[in-house]
Amino acid sequence: MVPQVLAFVEYVAFMPFIVPIAICAIVFWFLINKKRLEHQQIMAAIEKGTPLSELRPVKKEGPNWIKSLTTGVAFLLIGIGMAIVSLISFNYYSADDASFGLLIASVVFIAIGAAGVLRGILQRKAEKALSDKSALDANHGQ
Repeated sequence: MVPQVLAFVEYVAFMPFIVPIAICAIVFWFLINKKRLEHQQIMAAIEKGTPLSELRPVKKEGPNWIKSLTTGVAFLLIGIGMAIVSLISFNYYSADDASFGLLIASVVFIAIGAAGVLRGILQRKAEKALSDKSALDANHGQ
């Protein structure tokens, strides 16, 4: 082979290792700079005498059960899609290790998705029961 092609093949072979490291480095750099900017804002507010409560307003988040349910459904759909692709490749091609590995990974995704859906349903019931209990306590006190 031509030496340039060999050098290119060697670079491509290391890409699965280099790309995740580069992504982690970029995310880490972003988080450090974000904290540094927040620290500078806090120091400027202290110097001006501004209360920190005005600097950081409290974020109101939505119900947790919606996030759990959405994540669970997403993982469930990804797992089902992977299982379908794995079974199709398992039936039409030879029974190789790649399709079996994909099938195992799809089972893991389906299990994580089912756990997320179950968690979302249970969180919704718990939040509803808690809000009903607080409403009853508020009415009982009158």
